[in-house]
Amino acid sequence: MKKILFLLVAVGSFVLSSCRSDDERKYQLTETERNALVGQMQGAVGEQSQWTKVHAAEYLIDLGYRDGLYQIFEREDELYNQLSEYRIGIWRVLARLSTEEERKEWIDKIAAVFEEPMAEDREHAAEALAKLGISVEKLDIDEQTIDDVLSGEKNGLVVFTLWSLATENTRYSEALLEIAISNDLQTRSSKLAAYALRHLNNLTPQQWSVLSNRVSEQRDEREVLLYSLSAAYVNTPADSLETETYRKLEESLSARMSGEPLTKEVILAMSYSQNPEYYGELKKVQQRRFSELETSEGDLGVQMAVGYALLKIEKNQERSLALFDWLVIAFYLGGMLWIGWYYSSKNKTAEDYLLGGRKMNPVAVGISLFATLLSTLSYLSYPGEMINYGPVIFTGMLAFPFVYYAVGWWIIPKIMKVNVTSAYEILERRFGLKVRMLAVVFFLCLRLLWMASIMYVTIDVALLSVVPIDKSFAPFIGLFLLSVTIIYTSMGGLKAVVVTDVIQSLIFLSGAFLCIIVAAIEYESLLGWLPDHWLTHWSAPEIRFDLTERLTVGNAVLTLFLWYICTAGGDQTAIQRYLSTRDVQAARKTLRVSLYTNLLAKILLALVGLAVLAFFMKNVHLQEYGKTVDEQADILFPRFILVGLPKGLSGLMIAALFAAAMSSLSSGLNSVSTVVSEDIIKRFNFNFFSRLNELQKIKVLSYVIGAIVMVLSLFVGNVEGNLIDVINKVVNLFVAPLFVLFFMAFFVKRANSNSTFIAGLVSIATGMAIAFFGLLGITVLWILPMSMIVGVIIGLFLSVFNPPSKIN
Repeated sequence: MKKILFLLVAVGSFVLSSCRSDDERKYQLTETERNALVGQMQGAVGEQSQWTKVHAAEYLIDLGYRDGLYQIFEREDELYNQLSEYRIGIWRVLARLSTEEERKEWIDKIAAVFEEPMAEDREHAAEALAKLGISVEKLDIDEQTIDDVLSGEKNGLVVFTLWSLATENTRYSEALLEIAISNDLQTRSSKLAAYALRHLNNLTPQQWSVLSNRVSEQRDEREVLLYSLSAAYVNTPADSLETETYRKLEESLSARMSGEPLTKEVILAMSYSQNPEYYGELKKVQQRRFSELETSEGDLGVQMAVGYALLKIEKNQERSLALFDWLVIAFYLGGMLWIGWYYSSKNKTAEDYLLGGRKMNPVAVGISLFATLLSTLSYLSYPGEMINYGPVIFTGMLAFPFVYYAVGWWIIPKIMKVNVTSAYEILERRFGLKVRMLAVVFFLCLRLLWMASIMYVTIDVALLSVVPIDKSFAPFIGLFLLSVTIIYTSMGGLKAVVVTDVIQSLIFLSGAFLCIIVAAIEYESLLGWLPDHWLTHWSAPEIRFDLTERLTVGNAVLTLFLWYICTAGGDQTAIQRYLSTRDVQAARKTLRVSLYTNLLAKILLALVGLAVLAFFMKNVHLQEYGKTVDEQADILFPRFILVGLPKGLSGLMIAALFAAAMSSLSSGLNSVSTVVSEDIIKRFNFNFFSRLNELQKIKVLSYVIGAIVMVLSLFVGNVEGNLIDVINKVVNLFVAPLFVLFFMAFFVKRANSNSTFIAGLVSIATGMAIAFFGLLGITVLWILPMSMIVGVIIGLFLSVFNPPSKIN
């Protein structure tokens, strides 16, 4: 225990020492300055010449000020879609502003120009594809056309085509580098190649070294050298930011920024800087340029670039928690450990540890069940889902009355009449060891992946969005959080888990309510932050059931209903809560409390999503740079915690995120330990823990399981999709197959071991086919319903042709 406490102190000290207070932001514009800079760009979009409009619009898109731009450039397209000097710029902007389906239309227009050998704006088309991050190899373009371009004279068309290809394949960056540093080519081609490298920002450390050395060897003032200098500066590897080479690159750019003529390339390169001194120089340039009475179009381009650089640096500045926030978090973690220590003396037997002596208060157990099932996954994914897709998913709460009666009168009585510690003993009594072991495998996969997903979301998605710590330290932070959870869980057992779950529920529900209050204060209105129309990026509400549609009201209600049925009837985490109460009536009360609390939580989280969305729509400068609101939906809530809340309250909200995670992790550790102990160690009489009593064995198991969870959490981030997609692909994959086994045991009298075993395997195979192979185009939200329906049908069909198993 002393070693573990030492580890916790050491990791905690590292986290505190690595984070700076955010008392004084170094890159802070006043609201007046910010509005003036944005207003200048918006004015240029409305009044200036054609390509100035394009550049101003693209600055605004990068910075998040997108309102009204699509309508302006739709009108431009109607007027100028045949004008070769301008049309590619229009389509480039419209492609960036469009939905995924609309975007293809504009990209196809640009690609058609690229394919036309005699098109006057073919070079513009290649540049537009490159700037949109689209490789010409990924389009329906004849390979010979691409080969003909690349084999031609090394001009701008070749450079931009290589740039487009390099967005998917870094070997083309090497070709661009050769052009940029060559003395044998035209200056324009070398300049454009360096320009492309600055945008790509994907040079390897070795390539960067070649480019930066080339820049340092040249002493003349040719424009091509300036572009190479810019590319070298932007591509500096993270581990070279403290080197002498980088310092010289920065000084060279700074010297050019203070001289005349000032070029956009210098300014745009300096927009990547986080040096307060250079930020101050940019502000001086901006103030000087704004004071000039007459502005040429060239000067306006420089002025807009300066404004863009200032706004970009402000957006990208690192923010962190203040010391008071960390003290709040430390107080919370210490309180959890104290509760575990307090209840450690209350557990005398394994039954006390695992089931609280079967005398737990049903209200407390109901809140604990709610806290278990509403983890960080839900705490972050539901606001993100509201921001990205709108309120359709929350209509699933209409299923709660049906859940209560189906679970309370259909499933709970079946569970409570069997006096077991592990739910999977029921399956062996009915079908034998084979089915019990299949259920154990399903459950362990479910809960281990569930806990791993919680660790990934809590650390990688939430905490690292708030705390500027290198991602390589994520496993150590996860180990710290998991260790605290294991300590109080292993010390206090289910009693400590339930008590801490109740406290954690109050913390994260209060945190959600706090976010809504802050949004109301920001808008100076109790309800003024609520949207008054259906947002354009939200899914349109539809009532029907649709296997290929991500969200409809019917899909949401059915999915939530079946999830509760499957969880209540097959998951040890839920069944363990019911078994810890006195009788069926108490277990139903537990369910009722859980559903009411869940209803409150989901309403709060829906409102949190709207509150966070409203906050960032009003404070565009606090959004993440270069992403739309829906593209950063999953991280807006944690980002709001950092930039939208006062000191101390940010720490309280981080504690709320930890609470949401730890309430689930503690229950998961407890229930997995129970299953491993009862269904594997005790069932097969393994004697490798022979020197320990039963209670000590279970505590040791908690540490082993925690280590497995940490390893699995490293791989969860590889699953594609937003948080809801990840939850369905990773976590909910095993929920229905597990319930299929219990459905056969409880409700199919003719079921036998073989039919049940095969039904379980077919169920999991169906879920995996939908999740990872896109079976029949079925959306991921139908993984659980389809795997359950297919599994039950197969089980019923096979049972017709096989003699039933006898219940022992």
